[in-house]
Amino acid sequence: METATVIGVIASACVLLGGILFAGGNPLGFIDPAAGIIIGGGVFCVVLTSFSMDEFKRLPAVAKNVLFYQKPNLLNIINQLVELSEAARRSGIVSLESKISEIENDAFLATGLRMAVDGMPPEVVASTLERKIEATSGRHSVGAEMLSTLGKVAPVFGLIATLLGLILMLAHMDPATIGEHMSVALTGTLYGVSSANLFFLPFAAKLRYFNKQEVMAMELKMLGVLAILSGENPRAVKLKLMTCIPDRLIPKEEEA
Repeated sequence: METATVIGVIASACVLLGGILFAGGNPLGFIDPAAGIIIGGGVFCVVLTSFSMDEFKRLPAVAKNVLFYQKPNLLNIINQLVELSEAARRSGIVSLESKISEIENDAFLATGLRMAVDGMPPEVVASTLERKIEATSGRHSVGAEMLSTLGKVAPVFGLIATLLGLILMLAHMDPATIGEHMSVALTGTLYGVSSANLFFLPFAAKLRYFNKQEVMAMELKMLGVLAILSGENPRAVKLKLMTCIPDRLIPKEEEA
């Protein structure tokens, strides 16, 4: 589970609830099923209109990734590539064929190693892996764009819910209950703005961050495979890959 996201979601809900209670309000008074139907139904219909059905079906999985994404461990990736480099240096690059079955769960690295073992030219390996990186990044960006679209239109549908509430209030105006009906009408705007800025837009930003991490990990693997294919010294491979990650991730002994 992605701890920062879970803490952020829970804290956001607590802040909103705490603000209501601190102001002396009753949280139950902010429940408006009609506004929820208008906003919830409206935003998802907009996403369905804006994207293909196949992409729309992925929306639950996209939201799940925000909460359960496993951030790649860049240091572990580098150490793994150095070990592969040492094996290739010691027993030849063909010896890595036995290693491929051990990393089948990492399709990207397995593909690169398989191409290297098959003796494909470095430029072919590089172009193939680069296309895979671009395809993965593009697929991830669609998920982030769907959540971003939800964040953009939620306040609009919140305003629509408020306007509908005001129209109905004016059509059946009763001076004795006008304050109560006005507050219920404004609940739609609260729903739209809150859902957009506490959930949808932050989720989209988090997916873009995850995409950058994934691309960085894939680029590390590509550089490692190309270095192995070129027969570089394992220590040189490690030094090259270490320059690609933030300094804060490098252990003190490595800096020395």
